[in-house]
Amino acid sequence: MDVLRARLDDQAYEDAIRYCANSILPMHFGEKLINKIFGRNLQSHAAGLLAVMHCEAELGLGERPTLTRIQAEMGRSRTLSSFFALLRFARFIEAIDHGEDRRAKALLAKPPLLDGLKTWLSHHMTCAEVAGLLPTGSTHRLKSDEEFALRYIAAARLMFDRVREHMANGRDAWSWFDAFDCGDRVALALLRAHYEHPGEQETRWFLLETRQLAERLGISHSHLRNVMNGAEVRGFVLQDRRTHHMALTPQMLDDIRDFHFSFWGWVAETADQVESGRQTAS
Repeated sequence: MDVLRARLDDQAYEDAIRYCANSILPMHFGEKLINKIFGRNLQSHAAGLLAVMHCEAELGLGERPTLTRIQAEMGRSRTLSSFFALLRFARFIEAIDHGEDRRAKALLAKPPLLDGLKTWLSHHMTCAEVAGLLPTGSTHRLKSDEEFALRYIAAARLMFDRVREHMANGRDAWSWFDAFDCGDRVALALLRAHYEHPGEQETRWFLLETRQLAERLGISHSHLRNVMNGAEVRGFVLQDRRTHHMALTPQMLDDIRDFHFSFWGWVAETADQVESGRQTAS
């Protein structure tokens, strides 16, 4: 993959981040239950790890996921216990008897969880294609080839580990937003508004209907305003309280560009790993 070419191609990045915001953000609008379940990064990362372990087990590459195994990698937390109970209630996962330990329950990822993850990954895989990090057609394989999708999710452990480590230790704008409930959705809404507004970046003031955004995401308006005000203090956004307009700072735009190029690169590396494994097996 020609990472240098993609990094130097501003138009390719803008096309990719536009697609990212316009494809992923609508997935969360009106999905209050989904946003409540997966709106926190700890919970979404745990669900991703469960899916990886599930697919590894399906391929005979590892044991079935259990709460204990997931907590061993992510740290013990009552929040995780409650989260998996909620996933069971919403029928995203199923608990079955563990063959080797009667005290433990193995966790099976059900189609709604796997399909949702595959849809999310397919959007980012398209972004990687648009940015020049993956050949065209990779997304189609993820959607249409069940074996490829199974192997891709199983191979995504390193990618998810990198994301989790970045979010835990990063000081960039994306990590900051991601620490809040639905913070990634809020950042995508800001990006979409920014890139929909014509003109130079320095003059891209836009009006964001925060009450409407909060309602569509199923979060309180006060929470959203707190995130916006905190982002202003951190130097990520500017707010004109007289006109109710806001703008994104170069720091936020650069931070998010750097993160997404890294992330889409990891998405591409995972696809390369799957393809290399297939060729070796054949």
